[in-house]
Amino acid sequence: MFLNSNGKHPPAVIEMQPTEPIDASRVDAKSDQQAAKNGSFSNRWTSAVMEKNTRPTEHLTGVQRFRRALLCPPHGALAYNLTKIIAIIALFSALVAILKAEAFPGGNLWALLVVTICAMIGEEIATKLRLPGLLGMLIAGLLLQNVPGIRVATSITPEWSSSLRTVALVVILLRAGLGLDIVVLRRLSKSVASVAFVPSTTESCAVAVAARYILGFDWLWSFVLGYLLTAVSPAVLVPSMLALQENGLGVDKGVPTLLVAASSIENVYAIEVFSVLMSVGFATTSLTMQILQAPIEIVIGVSYGLAAGLVLWYLPHNGHPSKSSYRFIILLGAGLAAVFGGNDLQYSGAGPLVTLIMAFTAGYKWRKSDASSHEEVTAKLAMLWRYFQPVLFGLMGAALSTEKIQSETIGLGIAVIFIGLLVRFLVTPFATLGAHLNWKEKLFASIAWFPKGTVQATLGSKVYDYTTLALSTQTAPDPYLLRVQQIGIQMLTIAVLCIIITAPLGAIGITFTQGRLLERRIVSGATEQELDTSEREFIKEELPAGEHIMVDFPENCLENNTGKQ
Repeated sequence: MFLNSNGKHPPAVIEMQPTEPIDASRVDAKSDQQAAKNGSFSNRWTSAVMEKNTRPTEHLTGVQRFRRALLCPPHGALAYNLTKIIAIIALFSALVAILKAEAFPGGNLWALLVVTICAMIGEEIATKLRLPGLLGMLIAGLLLQNVPGIRVATSITPEWSSSLRTVALVVILLRAGLGLDIVVLRRLSKSVASVAFVPSTTESCAVAVAARYILGFDWLWSFVLGYLLTAVSPAVLVPSMLALQENGLGVDKGVPTLLVAASSIENVYAIEVFSVLMSVGFATTSLTMQILQAPIEIVIGVSYGLAAGLVLWYLPHNGHPSKSSYRFIILLGAGLAAVFGGNDLQYSGAGPLVTLIMAFTAGYKWRKSDASSHEEVTAKLAMLWRYFQPVLFGLMGAALSTEKIQSETIGLGIAVIFIGLLVRFLVTPFATLGAHLNWKEKLFASIAWFPKGTVQATLGSKVYDYTTLALSTQTAPDPYLLRVQQIGIQMLTIAVLCIIITAPLGAIGITFTQGRLLERRIVSGATEQELDTSEREFIKEELPAGEHIMVDFPENCLENNTGKQ
């Protein structure tokens, strides 16, 4: 051993070996692993409830799909419905802050909100049961008016109910006017006119005669009831015709297009005649003026409608950045002003005619020069109708109180309804002679011409509403108005019965007979494309709700189905 000069061992020298540089990423990874292993409960819980950390939805059981639907952030159907709920809560909170007691339980707006929400729920339930959605909305309103403990609808004032139904009428007329395609109407002019007017007129006359001798109505109010019950419901008919178009059933003879075009014209015809007759029935002028009432209203309606439509040809101009929105606003505002103003001026038949002619005139120009804007305005009206539909049918059901119904009205009313349906069923095949249909297609047209709903819900309570409002302003009730009010209650009852009976009957009839009575198209190539495009677009524009019941038409849908013949 070596000693130093002091006789002690020298200090030991430790040789340092070179080391590798420290990898920060490995340290961070180990730290993350340790944190994940020993992390807080909140971190583990957050990771578990996040939707992105779950496996794909393929091959999942029902329970697993349900658990996944509750994961965060909200997604799918849950997020869709939560959005609706939050929007309703926000709107209701604003109404409470502005209107106070009116928006609280027992107030008018509270009742309207409850009726609308329950009508939407009723629509969903009816759709799940494969029944027309309008039937569920109508029943929801009936329950909220007549079931003890939940009679929320009794708080709705007649003024609000009548005004909202009038707004719905304006939307229907605007959509009908924009939806009338002059090209399709020219090609099917004779057949469309025959199918639109002949069954409707004969049914109205049959109902009028039945109402006169079965219900004891005056002749005027008998015809008012006849034109109230005659119009076919686009809410039931048009989606069914879209399904036929998709599957190529009856398209060789143009059955779907014929029925949709005819239903639009028939609705307008029924609304206009009903409005004019009702205006004459409530006229307070001399006999001479009552006779001239209808021609005067027609002249006013056509002239003002054409003038307003021509204005919309040029304003807003085609270069306007928001032309579709302004066209929608002007159409809706002018239509509301015409209908409400006509009622105030005692020319209630002129307002609907102004609205229809204005929309048809404007739409004719827009289709030719600016088709995309025409489609945008039509889509906006369809969306507006989507929100007004549950309001309309919910209020229709809520307007009918079982306390006011006379028991004999139900049985006699059903008899009147079936007399009208029988006449329509027998006359429709003769009305389709110009369309060159075979006997099976004629039979199908008769069945498809059954369902009622939209017009009946819009106009069903008009007579009752008018008399109720008029009597509320009188200190000494007018005996004539009191008698007509009773007729109005009977009309409302029969209109509700008509919807409940004919809407499901027609929908079921169309579903079960379309494959047996209609032939599937067998064409190919350019001919098929040429025949399909205009008819498909026309029928799609006529879809009543403009939402989830829309049927998508793949270009090869008929090719896929011809092999199934």
